[in-house]
Formats: sequence, C-alpha cells, structure tokens
Amino acid sequence: MRRVLTIVLVALMTLPAFTQELSKKEQKQLEKELKKEQKAEELAKRAEVVTAMVHYQRFVLEANMLKDKRGNSLNVSSNINFIAADSLTGVIQVGSNTYIGRNGVGGVTVEGSIADYKYTKHEKSGSYSVTYYLRTPVGSYDVRLTAYPDGRADADVSSTTWGGRLRYSGNLVPPGISRVYKGSAL
Repeated sequence: MRRVLTIVLVALMTLPAFTQELSKKEQKQLEKELKKEQKAEELAKRAEVVTAMVHYQRFVLEANMLKDKRGNSLNVSSNINFIAADSLTGVIQVGSNTYIGRNGVGGVTVEGSIADYKYTKHEKSGSYSVTYYLRTPVGSYDVRLTAYPDGRADADVSSTTWGGRLRYSGNLVPPGISRVYKGSAL
C-alpha cells in the first residue's frame, strides 16, 4: 500500500512539469495560429473596404512613388501627391516639398468631373481594374487604376493636353481618413 501511494505521489508531482512543457509548445502553436487568423481577418476587412471604395467611386490614392513614361521613378510625399475620386468629381495632384508652384504645393492640381467610370474585378487575385476620364478646364485625363485587396494601388494617368504619362503608386484609402492636402486647382 505504501509503495502504491509513493508511486502515485511521484506520478502526480512529475505530471505538472510534463504538462507545463507541453503547454508551452502548445501555447506557441496557438499564438502562431491566432496571429495567422488575425492577419487573415485584417486582410479580409481591407478587401471589403477596397471593394466599397471602388464600387462607390470614393477613394484617394496617396502616392509614395511617381514614375514617368521613361521609367524614371521618384519617391514623393504621399500627402501632396494623390489621385482622388468622390463619385462625380475627381482631383489629380503632383506636388513637391522643395518649392512652391502654381498650386501652392510645388506642382500642379487639376480638378474636374468624372466620366465613363468602369471597374472590373479579377476573381483570381481579388484586385480591381478601374478606368475613368477626368474632364477639367485645362484638359481631359485618362485614369487607369489597379487596386489590390491589401490596399495597395497603382494608377496610370495620361493626358491629351500634354501628351505625357505618369504612374502613381501608393495606398488606396477612404476620403474620410485621407491625410492629403489639396492645392489650388488650375
């Protein structure tokens, strides 16, 4: 009897140490799985926001990089380089932190009405292709935007007045939380 009691006591004393070791490994695994699930939920929420922005034509592409038609790229400030759409009207702006231009932010700002807004969803990647024309007092601009489900976006803007093309790369954000500063429009 005494021997059985000793074996039971030894087993009970070593059991917590063994279960703690397992619980640490399990805890790490559970933390990994939790982080993975949280990331998936966050990406799903971002994808829903991108879908709503594209569908309702209300978005701001805050560009952190501009690229010209020759492929030269330049890192820029996202609060003064942007493309915005607000269902019926739109804005395209290029700015610079180094000097003051015609628009007050070292570049050009054009504002006008949006025409022929169309979008398509690519089911495999979840991205959207958006096209529209921005008609302004100083000319018409063709905007071709690609919005990814994680919020990144690229847009090619070409103009009939100056014949050039400029590519904006950055993040697509709702107008309510955008932190852009709009200069004076031409």
